[in-house]
Amino acid sequence: MAFPTCDDDYKAYLEHLKTEMEKCLEIAKKARAKGIDPSKEVEIQIASDMASRVEGLVGPKGIAEEIRKREEELKSREKVAFSIAKDIATGKISFGESELEKRLEQAVRTGVAILTEGVLVAPTEGISKVKIEKNPDNTSYLSIYYTGPIRSAGGTTAALSVLIGDYIRREVGLKNFRPTESEVERYVEEVNLYEARAAHLQYKPPDDHIRLIVNNCPICIHGEPTEDVEIQVHRDLPRMGTNRVRGGIALVICEGIALKAAKVLKYAKTFNLDWEWLKNIIKVKETKEKVEIKPDSTYLSGVVAGRPIFSYPMAKGGFRLRYGKSRTNSLMAKNIHPATMYLLDEFIAVGTHVKLERPGKGAVLTACDSIEPPIVKLKNGDVVRVESVALAREIGKDVEEILFLGDMLVNVGDFLKANHPLMPCGWCEEWWEKECEEKKVPKKINNAKDAFAHAKTYDIPLHPKYTYFWHDVTKEDIVSLVDSINKNGVWDEKNNVLTIKNIPKKDKRTLECLCVPHKYREGNVIIEGEEAHAFLLSLGWDGRRCNLAEGKDVMEMINKSAGVKIKKKAPIYIGARMGRPEKAMERKMDDVHVLFPTGQLKERSLMKLFKVALDGTKNGKKNIEVEVGSFKCPKCSRILHHPFCQKCNCNAIQLRYCTSCKRWLPPNINEHCGKPTIWAGKVQLNIVKLFEHLRERFLFLPTDLRGVKGLINSKKIPERIEKGIFRAKHDVYVFKDGTCRFDSTDVPITHFKPAEIHTPIEKLKEMGYEKDAFGKELESEEQVVQLKAQDVILPRRAVDYFYRVGHFIDDILVNLYGMEPFYNFKKPEDVIGHLFIGLSPHTSGAVLCRAIGWVDAACGFAHPYFHTAKRRNCDGDEDSLMLLLDALINFSRHYLSDGRGGTMDAPITL
Repeated sequence: MAFPTCDDDYKAYLEHLKTEMEKCLEIAKKARAKGIDPSKEVEIQIASDMASRVEGLVGPKGIAEEIRKREEELKSREKVAFSIAKDIATGKISFGESELEKRLEQAVRTGVAILTEGVLVAPTEGISKVKIEKNPDNTSYLSIYYTGPIRSAGGTTAALSVLIGDYIRREVGLKNFRPTESEVERYVEEVNLYEARAAHLQYKPPDDHIRLIVNNCPICIHGEPTEDVEIQVHRDLPRMGTNRVRGGIALVICEGIALKAAKVLKYAKTFNLDWEWLKNIIKVKETKEKVEIKPDSTYLSGVVAGRPIFSYPMAKGGFRLRYGKSRTNSLMAKNIHPATMYLLDEFIAVGTHVKLERPGKGAVLTACDSIEPPIVKLKNGDVVRVESVALAREIGKDVEEILFLGDMLVNVGDFLKANHPLMPCGWCEEWWEKECEEKKVPKKINNAKDAFAHAKTYDIPLHPKYTYFWHDVTKEDIVSLVDSINKNGVWDEKNNVLTIKNIPKKDKRTLECLCVPHKYREGNVIIEGEEAHAFLLSLGWDGRRCNLAEGKDVMEMINKSAGVKIKKKAPIYIGARMGRPEKAMERKMDDVHVLFPTGQLKERSLMKLFKVALDGTKNGKKNIEVEVGSFKCPKCSRILHHPFCQKCNCNAIQLRYCTSCKRWLPPNINEHCGKPTIWAGKVQLNIVKLFEHLRERFLFLPTDLRGVKGLINSKKIPERIEKGIFRAKHDVYVFKDGTCRFDSTDVPITHFKPAEIHTPIEKLKEMGYEKDAFGKELESEEQVVQLKAQDVILPRRAVDYFYRVGHFIDDILVNLYGMEPFYNFKKPEDVIGHLFIGLSPHTSGAVLCRAIGWVDAACGFAHPYFHTAKRRNCDGDEDSLMLLLDALINFSRHYLSDGRGGTMDAPITL
């Protein structure tokens, strides 16, 4: 396996991951080879690059090497996708299929898989089928059937999938799709119904644009019915196949072709496709010298009861925009001050998902204490700058109003990713330092007087520490406040205290809006120390009175009065509301322990069914009727429901079922009684006999064992009930693909301190962390260490859960497969150092990772590369983690519908 270009230490790290993965893979292969599971092969493949992932996801076999060659030649992902699709469709790349329709379907799926880098479900679940169909004039055209998961590909790739269809259609000689007038109107009605009754679209084009796309698109954008809503006017059209709304066509037409029309046209020209008609729907953007930034209330839509709105669009006192990179922001993760979290009644915690005014649609929040803290007004009238969590806890119950939420630290890349213009940021220390560096002047000041002297001497804007929110008040407010100071202000030069006696409420409010820290006693405002100096000098204080200058606005008045440059403290505020709470919990799927059916009975607990049957009451039944596949042992001729006969230690043969005569038949009989046979049938299962046998084998049974109502895989092969017994014993649960999963909000991180992740220095050194981020020997728990790209930090609850999963794996290795235990965990912390696989929503490939520590938070942390490798937005989506050996042994496509379509259907990436 080739590794990326890196130094020897990093190669050793990657080699370690590979070696440990191969150990797990070898054990999984030995376990699978025993024939106990539906497949003897480990179905999860290992991929080292995009080409391997594509081959593992959609095929065809051997395509990986061809993709690698063309990547070297063409240097463009889009050109590779189109050229590969063309050669598969025309038969130049052969995969043993001569039927044109099959070749076209393979071409589209492979092309889309290349565009989505082989990790998204779009080519497997977003495209249900590709068909050659007939126009009214009997010419043939190509139809691509889309479903909801095509959304995971994004608008551009969804549109490019149609272009790929057009490209290969032309190469094999198919004609254009020619819709009738009724069919065109059906599309218009369908898109409008989808937007109004089913789901919100990012962009809903005008009806005329929908007509233009349907009339001119050479490919029929078809789809499977995804919604319960039905068409009311243009019903029963033969070529549409259904009256239900097809969500896939709305997504491709609206969020794909219409929204990305300019991009689509560019690619169409690149591949010599005639899509000039798109010019009629491309929006021509007027170029302006200055972009006007207006409040955007989009993020307020869909507010959920009980989840608060923190600030309204660009509202004064909201989160101040501040650019910067911390250890835990970027990729739509942002930082706020930890004191803000406490002051907001702890609605925000590390890992909480929020909806934002800008940039992007959402973000996950973490803490950073080196940015501007919140400022609050207490019930006694005091205004306090809350610089620490300790102070926030102390005064929390006395806070009457939050005057300023503090900074939101945003990475510049988030604006670029969201295609949002950069906006003016808050006047902050790092900006002031850059101003000093540019003019090569000192960057050290001691107090407010020094700050003003420094600003005058070197023509540098006043330091941010002594700058207030002047732009948030009016000229009239400042004039009134200065008048109160000059009339009733008393300056105590010895103690540096300004007292404004009997201050009017209006002027008190102005001080609060300016966020000037002060005390309020019996109608008097008291401003102390450096705050008093900074405040008075900004208003033109001459030792006796404030000399306020004239100006067209507040900022000009203050700059003239102070005699120095004073910048806007917070030119842009960001509106925010709570999205989802942070999450870290095991994936339970209704507390299911085993993928074993209980039939139509309401009771899902197999143990309760067994106990009732054992009691012999009038309601107790020894037999339950379930729909499963059946196998016949070639030696003892017993009928089984698993592919392995433990009595004879041999593989059984799966039978087919005749629905007419209710008989089990040999697997080669595909038709009986004039009807096709199926793999599964309804059987009477003696639950008493089954569990008595299991109790004899293991000498115990769990108190509860929950199964599923029915099986979704096409052959109805149930999971071994023994696995459910040991899951129940260790209180772990199963997902629909047979794996044990843990879901958590995932947060990016680049550096950590050993003390933060509760891992001893010795253990970290064993895992390759011998030096800190500055090249010094790792000796202290407070040193900052750079995180390796495929290492993750687990939430504590995940450590406890995977400790139990490890015991479950060891139990089935010993008791079911007859092998040695692997994990041998003695305490939960033994999980650290082991390999996991990580999955993101809408992806069909996993990324190999290693746990190096844990945090006492309801979220996990991973390197930005780890997120990028999974192609996710990192805006607070949930991430699934599984112990590697558990996934390798227990995952089976046979547990999933039609033998494919699960989120573990594709390779693990190293």
